[in-house]
Amino acid sequence: MPSTTGAFPTDPLTNADSAFVTLFQTMPAAGMLVDARNQRVLQINAALSQQFGWQADRILGQPAGNFPLWCGSEHWEYLLRQLEKQPTVTNLRRDICSRNGSIQSCLLNIAPIQQGSPCLLITLQVERPSAPATAGIDERHLKVFNATGEALLLIDAGTGTVLEVNSRFERLTGLRNSRCVNHRLSELQLLDADTAARLMAKLKLRGRLDDEYIRIQLGTNPERYDILVQAETIRLAGRTCLVVTARDITAQRLSEAAFNESQERLNRALEASEMGIWDWQIHNRVLHCSARSAQLNGLDATALEGSIGHFTQHIVASDRRSLRRAFISICRSQGQHHKLTYRVIDANGKERWLEATATLHRDEQYKPIRLVGTLLDITERRKNEKALIDSEAKFAALFQGAPDPYCLIHSQSRRIIEVNLSFTATFGHSPQSLVGRTPIEAGVWSEAEMHAPLDEAIHGKRVLNGLIETFATHQGKLLVCEVSTASLSINRQPCVLFSFRDITARKQAEAALRASEDKFARAFKGSPDAISITEKQTGKHLEVNDGFTRLTGYSAQEVIGKTALELNIWADYADRQKLIEELDRHGRVHHQEMTVNTRFGKQITVAVSIQPLNIDGLECILLTSRDITEQKQIEARVKHLAYHDALTDLPNRLLLSDRLNQIAALNQRHDLRGALLFFDLDHFKHINDSLGHSCGDAVLQEVTARLLALVRKEDTVARLGGDEFVVLLSGLQSSGLRLEHEVENTARKLLDAVSAPMQIEGHALQLSTSIGIALLPDHGSTPDDLLKRADIALYRVKELGRNGIAFFEQSMQVAASERLAIESELRRALLKKQFVLHYQPQINHRTQAIEGAEALLRWQHPHKGTIGPAAFMDVLEESGLILPAGKWVLLSACSFLSRLLQANAIDANCFSLSVNISPRQFRQASFVDDVLHAIATYAIPPQCIKLEITEGIVIQDVADTIDKMNVLRERGVHFAIDDFGTGYSSLSYLKQLPVDVLKIDQSFVRDCTHNPNDAEIIRAIIAIASSLRMDFIAEGVETSEQLAFLHELGCDHYQGYLFSPPVDEHAFCLLLNSRQHD
Repeated sequence: MPSTTGAFPTDPLTNADSAFVTLFQTMPAAGMLVDARNQRVLQINAALSQQFGWQADRILGQPAGNFPLWCGSEHWEYLLRQLEKQPTVTNLRRDICSRNGSIQSCLLNIAPIQQGSPCLLITLQVERPSAPATAGIDERHLKVFNATGEALLLIDAGTGTVLEVNSRFERLTGLRNSRCVNHRLSELQLLDADTAARLMAKLKLRGRLDDEYIRIQLGTNPERYDILVQAETIRLAGRTCLVVTARDITAQRLSEAAFNESQERLNRALEASEMGIWDWQIHNRVLHCSARSAQLNGLDATALEGSIGHFTQHIVASDRRSLRRAFISICRSQGQHHKLTYRVIDANGKERWLEATATLHRDEQYKPIRLVGTLLDITERRKNEKALIDSEAKFAALFQGAPDPYCLIHSQSRRIIEVNLSFTATFGHSPQSLVGRTPIEAGVWSEAEMHAPLDEAIHGKRVLNGLIETFATHQGKLLVCEVSTASLSINRQPCVLFSFRDITARKQAEAALRASEDKFARAFKGSPDAISITEKQTGKHLEVNDGFTRLTGYSAQEVIGKTALELNIWADYADRQKLIEELDRHGRVHHQEMTVNTRFGKQITVAVSIQPLNIDGLECILLTSRDITEQKQIEARVKHLAYHDALTDLPNRLLLSDRLNQIAALNQRHDLRGALLFFDLDHFKHINDSLGHSCGDAVLQEVTARLLALVRKEDTVARLGGDEFVVLLSGLQSSGLRLEHEVENTARKLLDAVSAPMQIEGHALQLSTSIGIALLPDHGSTPDDLLKRADIALYRVKELGRNGIAFFEQSMQVAASERLAIESELRRALLKKQFVLHYQPQINHRTQAIEGAEALLRWQHPHKGTIGPAAFMDVLEESGLILPAGKWVLLSACSFLSRLLQANAIDANCFSLSVNISPRQFRQASFVDDVLHAIATYAIPPQCIKLEITEGIVIQDVADTIDKMNVLRERGVHFAIDDFGTGYSSLSYLKQLPVDVLKIDQSFVRDCTHNPNDAEIIRAIIAIASSLRMDFIAEGVETSEQLAFLHELGCDHYQGYLFSPPVDEHAFCLLLNSRQHD
């Protein structure tokens, strides 16, 4: 936009002489010069600024049509159209808007300043009444009167006529001053008679009006305005006048009404949603909150105004600290809306979860001044968000083996959880393209209205029983299916099981039946379903098909001419009448489940559909039945498996948790006690590994039978998975030591029963078991607490050698916490690289040369110094940290080998470094790649690496072990069996393995010189290794007598403290150097 300051340089004025410019500036009429070519204002004179208040620096250079002077751009365009008709405009009466908003009536003239010039001269002359009603009134009073921001009327109190109205009144009412002056207020038709009379009565009584509320209607506009009126009597120019102030409060009242309505809706919404609101003034730290917010935070249910500290006193301490940190983060962030969760301890001492939303408000300097938000109890939602614990593997075979297509859908997310093989075969969709997507996304069905019932069934709004729908297969083929649904709760998650039955053939048969009698007969006879035609009233059979014979066992000759009552087909004959009544109401019956009797006395469940049929004027029914007995059994089994263990049919973890909650409530109500016995079968894995899983399953079933035979009816036996069982004792009336004694006696009986010898698949077995016990309510009242504490007690039994009983004690919790602390420190040790490798030399006794070493892990603790693996290896293995630690050991050992080779400290053909591999590490799918990656990273010869594995690794999965060893052996990597003779492997496995070395365990070496048994074991190991052409080495050699004994047996390779303990890299290099010099 051009500048609006200073004189606007204009070509049209270039030819105007100075005399014209002087005359233009000094003429009394308001004037303006406009460029006709671009319609921009060139000049205005002093009279225009004085009369209308517009200044040159705000106007010059601007388009004249944008200038408010004309009371709207359309009026300027009207003037332009007049100029198109004639070159000049003379004495045209127009309304002109002053800068203060007042409207004045003027005579307007427009003409070029000279012929052919594009410069137009516009003059404005204000029309003034010859005898104004305000004659004699001080001009200053009138200026103030017109300049005020409120709508004002000046009325002569004696005559009641209007003397003057200001511009604000004109804009409010649309009435010009000229229209109002010298007229009575009643003539202006602003007030109805009743309102005018009321105001006049109050005015006469009080002599004034103070904030009188009225409603007025302006002209023909049906809308009414809310006005606040004030009136005051004054003396002006020797006469009594009435000054009336009218304030338009329509928008204000609408806003107040809207605010009140909005506040009411908000209160109702907050009350309905059980949501609280809060407002924290950051500058003074004063918190305002609703009664619900106070209640949610553990305070009295009243609105609160006070300190933030009082409001947060019941918040869990750690969460309170987190909220402080979150507040700092919110104030520093650029965002406005935030969401936080925290825990409070309610009046009952229970922990509850709250969700707070927070909106941050800042001042003009972007400084935080206020936090406003809502508060909601999300305790139940948090519980429901726990991971789904499902017995998918237990009922997968049943689900997948169902003959009809099955589809399991999560109700809330509407996403497909699983489909069975029949579904894939019928519809052509692969499971990968379906699972995790909604049916519409996956293309199972569409968003068309015809498929709306399917979505309603997902949301639980209806249950489908044989709803007929049309579906397109993945290949585009259309199928007509009967759809049924069953609601399931799997790990407390609502799900819907959809079953589809392809009835395309049947529907086509029914269509053919309607088309022609011949087609009807063929479809009738050939349908796989049982179809019968009977008289509606009597039930007499007129025709049945082969499917009817297959379903009921009755031949057509036995049925035709007889009624269902005579044949006793219906389990309850009243069911037929119910079907007829439904047929009369709805015109058909679709997929009703009924029970019928077969010819052989067996009762089966069938899905019945009925269509009305008219045969030669006789009302008949076409009844179609399908045997759904198996389907119903499958559905019942699926429901059962959601809460029971598939192998033993015992309650699973889900059902156990439910019973624990019930028993806790019952015990509290009747002052009873209970106990949770956590069983773990000792070394059960060895049975699976050595005798096979079928034998292991039979053992679990035998244990189940023994436990069930000893417990009372009110007790519960559950299987949590694997070899873990739980016995829940309830309704115990004793307490204290008597309770412990009673529970211990029961536990002893159960332990003895499980430990008794058993014959399984021709094997004589005897198990031991470990039992951890938690008492109700002494050791907890929630399922999680009781299971956790019983498990802690069970762990203590295992530490003490298994096959025993232990009650939970608080000290056990401390031990578990310490174990957790060690795990935490080990994680930190991995991150801060506190692990180091020490190396124990492996010596050839004949040559006294160091031909290898074993890499041994050490923990350089910042406070406890060097810690051996015995103190932390179990925790490292159980926590899974052995996997990253094992990778680090491999890489570190290869790095050290690389440095030794580069320094020519060893000969690659005569030296190997042994690295211990844990079972968990070996079983990783990436194990082979990890080893080869470490070797390639440091470019070392593969034969320099020797991996030491235990016998336990071998027997876990012999085929997998051999495959992995063969791959690495082909690359040159060597293997050694560590601690040979202490495990459970067999020689048949050993001869299949590509093993290079057997290590004689130090437990045999320690007493070999004076214990004949150990000596014989060593001779046997050496003989086995020799016969299998394997090398062998003894570990833990600490005395010269041990070394001499081994030498006599032909074992000249050894390692142990006799030569050197494990040492760090520097000390090991010194040992190598000393041997080279020797």
